[in-house]
Amino acid sequence: MDIARRCPEPEEPAMRRIVWMVVSSVVVLAMCSCKKKEPPSAIVERVEAAGAGDLTSASFDSIEQWFLKHQDVGWQTKKECLPIQEKAPAGWAETTEGRVCRAAIAASVFNTQPQKSDQYNPPLP
Repeated sequence: MDIARRCPEPEEPAMRRIVWMVVSSVVVLAMCSCKKKEPPSAIVERVEAAGAGDLTSASFDSIEQWFLKHQDVGWQTKKECLPIQEKAPAGWAETTEGRVCRAAIAASVFNTQPQKSDQYNPPLP
């Protein structure tokens, strides 16, 4: 009986480790799989329908590159985004709509389409 008291049962610590590993794994998986659902955006839907594909996981750089190739869509998107951007909350820039709008605004700097002037230019003498 004296020997039994000195030697703990080998299954108990091993079982605790297994339980902790399982619990830890479940917690980590639950944390990784949590993703905040974004509200639907007419801007994102329109750009996706124009051929950009799924933008939910696209990076800012890849969206900007797409707008550089499709300047007409980028220019229209910029016009729609400017009023929204002014009233947007702090985390908006990291949403899909925020990335799309920021990319459209950045790409519009390189817009090479001729701009129509409202000014009357009289003929030169």
